[in-house]
Amino acid sequence: MSNIDNITSNNSVVGQEQLFTELTLEEGAVIEGGLTYDLSNKLTTPVNYNIDGVSDVLNPGGDKLYTSSTPPIVNFDSQIGSGYVPVSQTLVPDPGKNVFDVAPGNTLVLTQSSIFGGPPVGNDQGAFLAGKV
Repeated sequence: MSNIDNITSNNSVVGQEQLFTELTLEEGAVIEGGLTYDLSNKLTTPVNYNIDGVSDVLNPGGDKLYTSSTPPIVNFDSQIGSGYVPVSQTLVPDPGKNVFDVAPGNTLVLTQSSIFGGPPVGNDQGAFLAGKV
């Protein structure tokens, strides 16, 4: 008799509850073999982007979580207004943050930081575009 058969056949309330507990996003990602990636938008306008070949939109003040076994790559147009300046950037996993924001010169950047403070982690394309590198 398997462990699951033992738990369900002896009417153990504790055992049955453990079978049906909800997983957090992080726990689910580990089971699926991936990590979670948080993407936010600090702008007052929507941001159109492409993540691993799939187009998406992040509304103002919005936040989306992605789960992936490999770091997702985000492509977006960093030129606000007319013109097109493509940027490709790899997301950093939680507990890090990936945030769309505006840099001087009306440039869309994807800033990346750690919850532990300090300088941004990962690809620093945003600082490069803002002239800070």
